[in-house]
Amino acid sequence: MIEKYQYYASISGSVESAIETIRNLPSAKCYDIQYIERQLIPELGLNDEYLEQQPNELSPYFGKGLHLWQYPSQLARYLVWLSHNARQVRNFTEIGCRWGGTFILVNEWLKKIGAPLEFSLAIDPIEPTPFIEKYREISSTPVHYIQDLSTSQQVGDYLRSFKPDMVFIDGDHSLHGVMYDHLMVRKQAGIIVHHDISSQACAGTTLFWNYIKQAESEFEAWDFTQQYESVDGHFLGIGVLKRR
Repeated sequence: MIEKYQYYASISGSVESAIETIRNLPSAKCYDIQYIERQLIPELGLNDEYLEQQPNELSPYFGKGLHLWQYPSQLARYLVWLSHNARQVRNFTEIGCRWGGTFILVNEWLKKIGAPLEFSLAIDPIEPTPFIEKYREISSTPVHYIQDLSTSQQVGDYLRSFKPDMVFIDGDHSLHGVMYDHLMVRKQAGIIVHHDISSQACAGTTLFWNYIKQAESEFEAWDFTQQYESVDGHFLGIGVLKRR
């Protein structure tokens, strides 16, 4: 893990580069799924872990930039959804942020589309990564990091007082874990986003999403589960609930 942290520290300039790229993006491109999928997201850099789950055609972008652990085909449609539906978000929370790439991208995307973002919170049991530390230094809005499990009293107390508008849940992938995180924020959040909702590698989160999108009558649901034919299996997936 120490070597990993040293490596990410050596490429922390990727955070500044990503922020500049998003800020300079023409506004019309925030609604262009094909551009975001085929150019923007790959150029921001993709994850290089569990490559058997990744499409080989994207291999030139693995291990680069923000190391986004997302399929561009799914993430692009989610970002365009945000462009249409998240302009009122004032604060954002991500439960389970790993190295921090998606957390950084979504924060900057919210600012780009004109959301009045005032504060962001990342929660993870690992110590803040070099990407997160760099982003806390240079973000134009305050960013707080809690190094703890989402089941801790510290996190529960903080979220009850913080009352996030939008939450991205990507922490404990067990059925019990994802249910706990969802129930913890459902009364406050207007937008709740779940990750790994259509993944053979994550049975708990997939099962929970298939249930909750039907059970939550107060919310409208969207699925972004596009796959790649070159991948042997079905992975990742982003699910969004927006309060009616």
